[in-house]
Amino acid sequence: MHPSAHSTKALSTPSDTYRLFVGIRLPQATQRELALVAAALKERLPFQKWTHPQDVHVTLSFLGDASAEKAESLAHDLRQLAAAALPLTLHADGLGVFGPPAAPSVLWAGVAGDLDALAALQREVAGACARHGFPAEARAYRPHLTLARRYRLAAEPFSRASLAGAPSLPAWRVEDIVLYRSHLGRQPSYEPLGVFPLSPGV
Repeated sequence: MHPSAHSTKALSTPSDTYRLFVGIRLPQATQRELALVAAALKERLPFQKWTHPQDVHVTLSFLGDASAEKAESLAHDLRQLAAAALPLTLHADGLGVFGPPAAPSVLWAGVAGDLDALAALQREVAGACARHGFPAEARAYRPHLTLARRYRLAAEPFSRASLAGAPSLPAWRVEDIVLYRSHLGRQPSYEPLGVFPLSPGV
């Protein structure tokens, strides 16, 4: 169950270390639809790790390890940044992979919709994170929804033909951004530490 749109979980002591990223969560209906797509793909694509439906998200900025104190300070700026940004609409569309053609490292669903607004929001988030000492990633921003990781090398070489016919799923309205904590070895893995509403507009 998602926390309230206006919530920020109480962070623990400053000595705690969190593995953080900022992202866009998906509504439960979209999670269910993508889970059906992933289940069908899983029957024919031998990836080693499939993303828990509740963990599927659009990453805005990966931060890595940080203290609880630093996370709290960043959360304050993310709340202000979000309040100045307008909601946008996105939808999942198409499938693709990252990594070696014969054994991809990532299977993903594409993101379509208000991509210019999404790119602008991502730049704002990356800028806020940089001001707190989190360097921006050098590679270009490529929004996507990670469905699985690590194609099994013992299987037949991967074929892009296996991705044909991917459905375009209904759009959803993005109304907040989330500061997540990643928990290794747990399913689902990602815990919302703070949910920051975008401006309701007029």
